[in-house]
Amino acid sequence: MAKKTILITGSTDGIGRAAAYLLAEQGHRILIHGRDRAKGRAVLEEVEAAAVPEQPALFIADLSVQDRVRDLAEEVAGACDRLDVLINNAGVFMPERYVAPGGIEMTFAVNYLAGLLLTHGLLPLLSKSAPARVVNVASIAHRSVRAVDWENIPAFEDYDAYGAYATSKLGVVACTARLASVLDGTGVTANSLHPGVIDTKLLRAYTGGRDGGAPPEKGAAVEAHLATSPDAGEVSGRYFEATRWTRPSPLALDADVQERFWEMGLDLVGADRW
Repeated sequence: MAKKTILITGSTDGIGRAAAYLLAEQGHRILIHGRDRAKGRAVLEEVEAAAVPEQPALFIADLSVQDRVRDLAEEVAGACDRLDVLINNAGVFMPERYVAPGGIEMTFAVNYLAGLLLTHGLLPLLSKSAPARVVNVASIAHRSVRAVDWENIPAFEDYDAYGAYATSKLGVVACTARLASVLDGTGVTANSLHPGVIDTKLLRAYTGGRDGGAPPEKGAAVEAHLATSPDAGEVSGRYFEATRWTRPSPLALDADVQERFWEMGLDLVGADRW
């Protein structure tokens, strides 16, 4: 297996942290990302202590703040001469409505917009490193959305915690398919995945603090498969549950829904059209 440089957002906790360990042990260079510097340093030191073949690096950014996402892209591009895989793993579940800078509801800001903006900022480096991959962590929860309340996005003033989360993940699946069409011919692929029901802070936020779900290592194995397996590198615009491709919801496959999420996302992050 060719050794890759892999950025994993949200890799100081849960699935992202487990994926950082797994991929580092496989010999890849891992770029660890977190919001808290102390937690990030702890993970960095633990990975280094495992005597992995490639030296990891740490980047700190609050993904709910778009300027910090842009800074993150610039810092990675300035520090690395290549980026083979971007795993947009970071995600939140907010039991109560919280508004991020710009009047955007926090769940939508982190789960959907941050990944789109970071991918946009790192696309030149990914393209230079081709063949390269974008791996977006979605959720089976996207299937629960029967109709998109476009008027409620992005502020989600009529707030339902699970509805906001499911809509954000529908956006991830739909946008990934739209992104794949834009990337066609560049040597960069884009796929999304549901990692399983995993015991993480996000799941405990949903369950009110109750434990449950599979260990983070199981979700990490799904991310690692999409990031490194030869088979996954040959497809683009697909949605995976575990390590198997499957059809997402009809809404996620709807070209109008894909286009609307895409255009809305680019407008909200102020990104040029690709």
